[in-house]
Amino acid sequence: MKTIFPLIVLIFIFSNCKTDKKSTEKSLDPKLEQIILHSAKSYFTPLEAYELNKQSPEKKRMIELGKTLFYDKRLSNNQNLNCASCHDMKKYGTDNLPLSPGDNYKFGTRNAPTVLNAHLQYAQFWDARERTVEDQAAGPIFGNFEMDMPDTTTLLDRLGKVDYYNKAFKEVFPMVDTFITIETIKLAIGAFERTLITPAPIDNYLKGDMNAISTKAKLGIKAFVDNGCIPCHSTTTVGGQMAQKFSLYGYYWDYTNSTHIDKGKYEVTQDPSDKFVFKVPQLRNIEKTYPYFHDGSVDSLRDAIIIMGKAETNIRLKDEDVDNILEFFKTLTGKIPDYAFEKKK
Repeated sequence: MKTIFPLIVLIFIFSNCKTDKKSTEKSLDPKLEQIILHSAKSYFTPLEAYELNKQSPEKKRMIELGKTLFYDKRLSNNQNLNCASCHDMKKYGTDNLPLSPGDNYKFGTRNAPTVLNAHLQYAQFWDARERTVEDQAAGPIFGNFEMDMPDTTTLLDRLGKVDYYNKAFKEVFPMVDTFITIETIKLAIGAFERTLITPAPIDNYLKGDMNAISTKAKLGIKAFVDNGCIPCHSTTTVGGQMAQKFSLYGYYWDYTNSTHIDKGKYEVTQDPSDKFVFKVPQLRNIEKTYPYFHDGSVDSLRDAIIIMGKAETNIRLKDEDVDNILEFFKTLTGKIPDYAFEKKK
């Protein structure tokens, strides 16, 4: 008993020292608290988790087929890569590299964006050339600097020799004459990608839980709004709903020190008004999806925030605002669904 009592005292003292960070923060004036919440609800909408268990058996089979394709290296020419090579769930749907090595270990010129919540954006790819994740899915498979599959015949012949695919495609797409096609591959991968939704603390806050995020994060929302970030970064995905010139003030490479001058949408459309226009990235999970910008030229999220202030609004953000915006961005980091990860073999 003499031994146990001091131990209990130590535990009590230790537990009282471990105070929640949010509880030690100075609370906001109630009026300002409500102004910030109203502002947040005006510009952002909550993200709801994808409920896989509520889907029909047919839908679940399609999602499982898409997941299998997503993790299958047979979709690349030399079978070195799968979709997850550049969109690693352990790294929040990207690979944390400035540029990703392709199937032949060649590098392209654009950073791999996250696949999480991607279907909620208005378009896919940095140049917004595809509208849906289904349309996007085939691009990297045949991309010279990506999975480098030479043609559709090679891909379909390869998958057609796999018993699982012959059975699964027939079950998932019973109404089509030819089960394994580029279109059915795209539909299956897209079905899986549409489940990759990551609700975060910000969503609980938007639903009314005032303690879901810190005071500093709330002030970050205020700084984000006050400094003109909202026109491009709002809605459920906090971005990803338009294309915009980068940068509006000066040339982006003067800020990012980029070595390759990418003309963005212009390379697709050849329209002079599209020079240096890129899809505005979503900011969901932005804390985890470094490095930043279309070419992965900036490693630090803090630096990226400062650059965007200068390049898009011609503002040198105050250090305090940058700190608070960083804290706000952390509230956008969500939970990746357990079923998104590859099954252990």
